[in-house]
Amino acid sequence: MKYLISFLLLISSGFTFAKVSLPKFFSNHMVLQRDAPITIYGWADAGKTVKVNFNNKNLETKANASGEWTIHFKGQKTGGPYKMTIAEDNEIILEDVYVGDVWFCSGQSNMGWKLEDALNGKEELSKANYEKIKLLQVSRTMAGLPQKDIEKGQWETCSPENALGFSAVAYFFGRELYQEYNVPIGLINSSFGGTNIEAWMSEEMMGKHESAKKVIAEMKNINFSDVIKNYNKDFKNWEDKADKLDVGMQERWFDNSYDKSSWKTINVPILWETAKITPSDGIVWVSRTFELNEKELSEKEFLLSIGRVDNEDVTYINGKIVGESKIKDLDRFYKISNTLFVVGKNTITIRVKNSGDIGGFRSAKEALYLQTGQQKISLAGEWKYEIGTKNIEEVPVRQHPNIYPTSLYNGMVAPFLGIKIKGIIWYQAESNSKNAVEYVDLFKDMITDWRKKWKSDFTFVFAQLPNYAGQNNRWITLRESQAKALELKNTGMAVLIDVGADDNIHPIHKQIVGKRMATIAGNLAYGKKEWSASAPVFEKYKTEGNTLLVTFKNGTFAAETPKSGISGFMIAGSDNKFYPANGYLQNDMKTIKLSSDKVSAPKEVRYLWDDAPGKVMLYNKDGLATPPFRTDDL
Repeated sequence: MKYLISFLLLISSGFTFAKVSLPKFFSNHMVLQRDAPITIYGWADAGKTVKVNFNNKNLETKANASGEWTIHFKGQKTGGPYKMTIAEDNEIILEDVYVGDVWFCSGQSNMGWKLEDALNGKEELSKANYEKIKLLQVSRTMAGLPQKDIEKGQWETCSPENALGFSAVAYFFGRELYQEYNVPIGLINSSFGGTNIEAWMSEEMMGKHESAKKVIAEMKNINFSDVIKNYNKDFKNWEDKADKLDVGMQERWFDNSYDKSSWKTINVPILWETAKITPSDGIVWVSRTFELNEKELSEKEFLLSIGRVDNEDVTYINGKIVGESKIKDLDRFYKISNTLFVVGKNTITIRVKNSGDIGGFRSAKEALYLQTGQQKISLAGEWKYEIGTKNIEEVPVRQHPNIYPTSLYNGMVAPFLGIKIKGIIWYQAESNSKNAVEYVDLFKDMITDWRKKWKSDFTFVFAQLPNYAGQNNRWITLRESQAKALELKNTGMAVLIDVGADDNIHPIHKQIVGKRMATIAGNLAYGKKEWSASAPVFEKYKTEGNTLLVTFKNGTFAAETPKSGISGFMIAGSDNKFYPANGYLQNDMKTIKLSSDKVSAPKEVRYLWDDAPGKVMLYNKDGLATPPFRTDDL
């Protein structure tokens, strides 16, 4: 009894017995990098002996004075599944461990875009059964100092259940690699939507920038868990207040009987910022009428499309809710029974809640329609609107990584620096449109620094931003800045200028992104030289009379490339005014002759030099697209 009381006193005083432990990414189903030293590390009682058994090999070491320990196994060939045992006074057993290739997949929302939301996503998800593809979803975490462990996350076998919510780009990339090389593939999805590159860079790099020094110093004393918790509480209170203040719900503006004649007029689709609706945060109601005849009403089911709404919608037809969503970047499609419609005038009313974003309708006008059988009734054009929360206070400032440079490097990159990886795929830059020129050095610094920290010149494949209209040439500048990273060795760029959506920052054709990245990685990381690391890229040009001859390197264009009528080029004379040019592919399949009746003495050339340049015609045999370029800034 005396010993039991003493034991209970120890527990009640807060004393705990230390045991051997591991970072969370050492777990069941993990993949360890083949043909490289395998490093296992963790924590234990200071001075205690830790024993690790893996693939019939036993190693041991002692934990240092800080309770840290590390064990290195020699590199191994592809194999598995294995069991790993880590023991001190306690024992940890890890099952289903493979040796294969580990890829770190990072960036912002287009990297994080969920598999189920990609093109044919539900079908793709249902087929995501691969025993030897393993997935690690890293929790979105900010930190003020480099961390040694992630907040949440563990390895899982690729299955429809485990792939739900996982990165579409990473999955399609890994699937291509697995199907081609038949080696276990480990995919670490460490991405965070809407983030700039500064958040992903270390203090060593960002500390060079005066604008970041003060914030980085302050971050070291910030408890980000409390910051996020407090922000979430404040945001929830704001949302509750917005709903409570909404006059539209109080007065039932969704009812057909409500008189909307005093409402103002706008043309939808439109962003609240463009429409100068203030306050843009809170709730805005929009409404319009349309007519249906008896023939149209003979259809049993209608399809309503309202595009992408920022952030939330509740949509009514003739006073009845027909659909609602809180996902701002998802196209809204609502199936509606014909029983909700009447012959003659019908009313659609949408309650839009914006909570800190731009607000409004993000899609092109073609996305707003009512499908009745084979007929589409356009809903774009004149609508009425009224603000439901005119006196709403400002939404709380979002505690986002863009406020805190280095925060994601500390929380989502640094924990993995102790393990070996095959390489990195990266899809980010959208959030750096305001400093597109500066991105050149930021991006190159980040790649160089990550390689230094990982102690490896691993393959780094990145996505060049796709077509996206209306960005005031910021995106073409970003693409140019991204391409400068190719000056670093062992880097590859997946050109996506042909697979975006002009009106959508989140295009859904993620299969092509993954495939192109895998093709490039095949050349750079796997030595598969019959696969291309790049399509033909600009090499040189010269004037011949009233024409320009542009020569490309890195192979030739695909055999099916048309010999004439190649679009996308513009040329200029000494006045630097650019005009569309006629393109003619020469017999060497790598030179294009350009001419324009508006330019008698061409001096400069641009190719696909626009945020959304239209049709793309130049590819190589592997389907890789030639990137945009210009000569007037060489």
